[in-house]
Amino acid sequence: MIYFGAICMAETHLVIVGTSVLRNGLKELGSPEAASCPGGGSAARCSDLVAACADPQRLDRERCKALQGDEECLGLLTCLASKSPFRMSAELNAMDWVVKDKCGDVRRIVLFASDTPEGRAAADVLSRFLGAECPGVEVVAEIVTGLGGEFWPGLLNLTRSLARWARRAFYRDNDIVYLNATGGFKPEAGMAILAAMLAAPVVPYYKHEAMKETVILPQIPLRVDEGRLRVLIGQLLNIAKKNAKIRLSDPNLSEVRWVLIYLAKMGVLRRLGGETYEVTERAEEILNLLAQIYEELVVKP
Repeated sequence: MIYFGAICMAETHLVIVGTSVLRNGLKELGSPEAASCPGGGSAARCSDLVAACADPQRLDRERCKALQGDEECLGLLTCLASKSPFRMSAELNAMDWVVKDKCGDVRRIVLFASDTPEGRAAADVLSRFLGAECPGVEVVAEIVTGLGGEFWPGLLNLTRSLARWARRAFYRDNDIVYLNATGGFKPEAGMAILAAMLAAPVVPYYKHEAMKETVILPQIPLRVDEGRLRVLIGQLLNIAKKNAKIRLSDPNLSEVRWVLIYLAKMGVLRRLGGETYEVTERAEEILNLLAQIYEELVVKP
């Protein structure tokens, strides 16, 4: 641990999980390294399961579910990760500065994975690797409900989950909080950085596969304009009613016009003529979820 006077500074790492460990594992299952691992004789069978999770041409989520309970295949992937962790996983590659030190200053690593068979499998492999590589560190796999399925509900739950863990680590445990934003889809990663920074002082970091070293982004003290945000939330909730009629030029909708124009162009709002639209059931759902996301951003520590 790093000490400042009598204060011990532990770290919490919040990690957004993608599926690189499965995609790269699929490539490695035919290698000599795989043959030398326990369960290496099942590499061909495991390759079929992993392909159902990670190969875009063979993606089959029903088939992928079988990987979750397959100890032999998960163990084989974990073994491959232990041999070449930074080649196998984008998330681990970005954490090389942590893992090479056996996670010596780390209290906790939280893996935020999609609510999909491939997300669960990827989080399982990373959890196994980190549990073995980082003795004494709490490793938590947080499956984010809806993430990887419906975009808006998944984004809302990711925002909630990240903010909760960031507050806990900083305000309760007095940890330095890092956010590994390398994995997963970039829209979610961008929102995750914003939500985490609003919840607590958080340091994001990232490493592209072409980079030689991990880069950190500045820790920016952010604060929401709560008065304006309350107006925005109010406008959203006021129109988030099925069959409600709205005009895009209505001055009372100035704070939310951007999303209404988007929904109109996407056909989610039903055009009645001119600039008058009707709120559909789908539009009502999106507007309510967006209001809930904004509510999360004004929750106090």
